[in-house]
Amino acid sequence: MNRRPLRDISSNDIQTYQRDGVVCLREVFDQDWIDLLLPITRAARMDRQAFGLLPTVGNPRYMARTIPQFRQYAFRSPLGEACGKVLESKTVRFFFDEVFSKEPKSTSQTIWHNDRTGWPVSGHMVPSFWFPLTPISKKNSLECIAGSHTTDVLYWIFSPNARKMVQPPDRPIQPDGEALRDDPNYTFLSWDMNPGDVLIIHPWTLHFSCGNPTDDWRFAISTRVVGDDIVWDPRPECVNLAGVSFDEMIPGEKPNGPLFPIIYNEDGNRDDAEDYPMSFATAWSTSSYDRLQDMARPKGGFQAFLKQAGGPTPVSKPIKTQTSEE
Repeated sequence: MNRRPLRDISSNDIQTYQRDGVVCLREVFDQDWIDLLLPITRAARMDRQAFGLLPTVGNPRYMARTIPQFRQYAFRSPLGEACGKVLESKTVRFFFDEVFSKEPKSTSQTIWHNDRTGWPVSGHMVPSFWFPLTPISKKNSLECIAGSHTTDVLYWIFSPNARKMVQPPDRPIQPDGEALRDDPNYTFLSWDMNPGDVLIIHPWTLHFSCGNPTDDWRFAISTRVVGDDIVWDPRPECVNLAGVSFDEMIPGEKPNGPLFPIIYNEDGNRDDAEDYPMSFATAWSTSSYDRLQDMARPKGGFQAFLKQAGGPTPVSKPIKTQTSEE
C-alpha cells in the first residue's frame, strides 16, 4: 500500500483549491487501500456494534479509535501529505474520520451547507478529505459551488447542540444553492471519480449531496484534518468531539496532544499510533444504538429543519470563477 500519493501534487492542484475551494486529486491511493477499507466500511455501516464504535445517529465516526485498518489509514496512508501539500501547511494533524454512504436507488439528499460552523475552531485549514471507495459518477457525486469559500458568512448549523438552542438573529441558516442553478455568476462542480481519487474541500465551501441512482451502495470516508492556521474557537452550537470537552478548547490555542497526532510534517517527522487512543472514555449499553436511531432526525431529514426555520438563506453575493476542466 502506498504511503505517498501515487502522483505529485502539482501547482495547478494548489491553485485550483485556492480558486474554487475544492480540488479533485486523481490517483492518490492504490487499489490495496480500497481492498483493505471497503469491506470494513460496508460492515461498519451495516453492523457498527461489531467494531465498538461510539453510538451516533447516522454516519459512523471515529473509526480509527477501534478499527486497526482505519488506524493504518490515518497514520500510514497518503492522507496527510496530500492535505499538507494542497493546503501548503507545514504540519497536518488528524482530526477525525467519518463514513458517508448512500443506499442503492436512494433519493435522500443532503442540503446545501458548509462545514465551517460545525467545528469549534477558527482558521481555514480544516478541510474535508472525501475519499470514495466505490466508483462515483456525476449522478451521485458531491456538488460544490466554486469560489463559495470566499464568502465570509457564519451560517447556523443543524447540529444536535444547535437544535437545543435558540437561533441567534445574526446567524443565517444554511443557504439556498438550488436557487442559483441558472445564475451565470455561479459555477457548480461535480466529478466522475474512480476509487483512489479524492476531493479536498475547503471548510467554507458550499456543497450538496444528491441521491444515489446507481445499483450499488456509494461509500466514502470523509476525514477532517487541521493545518497550521487552526486554533480553538469553541461555540456551544458546534459538533461535540469525542474525548475533548469544550473546557479543554482554550480559545487561540492550537489543537495538540494525543487526540490530534501529526500525520504529516514537511520535515518528515510524524507521530506514530502508539499514543492515539484505541478506545473511548465512556462505555454504553448495546441498546443505546437502537435508542439513538429512534431519536434520529425527523421524517424529511434536514429539509424538515430548513422548513421549520423558514427556508434556506439566499447566498449573499455572486461568485464567478474560471474553473479548469476535470
